[in-house]
Amino acid sequence: MDIIFIGLLLCLLVLFFQDWKYRAIHVVLPILIFLSSYFIIKQENKLSNKIMILNLCFFLITLSILTLYMSLKNKCFLNPFENYFGLGDLLFYISIAPLFNLKNYVLFFILSMIFAICLQFTLRKKMKHNTVPLAGFSALFLFIILAMDGLLSIPKISLI
Repeated sequence: MDIIFIGLLLCLLVLFFQDWKYRAIHVVLPILIFLSSYFIIKQENKLSNKIMILNLCFFLITLSILTLYMSLKNKCFLNPFENYFGLGDLLFYISIAPLFNLKNYVLFFILSMIFAICLQFTLRKKMKHNTVPLAGFSALFLFIILAMDGLLSIPKISLI
């Protein structure tokens, strides 16, 4: 296994533990995740800037629709980073853009939300905070996916 891939997996685990414990992540983690993802995909000659831009557009459109919906519902503009979505969540979903083609990025996005909801309900009594560590739970889910993609010979979700 490549050292960059192992570094990526370790960054995902650290991000999970930081978000779980503190409900905050260090800004260096998403940067490291993006850089390691970028270099891994570039090494395998699967990197396409067009795919990354499409993934980012999908995410930003989704975030914009969420903001618009919540603002209309409350009849005033709501900053999504104050009410519904953390800055760490934004940075995490941006940082993993190189890892997927658009279809699989959308699939990962939806499945990571479902995974986070299920974990939140399952671990609700053990959690000290009422907020959902979305970036952390999504990082744990991505760790599982990348470990499966890297170690097992099954159809892959990521580009790795």
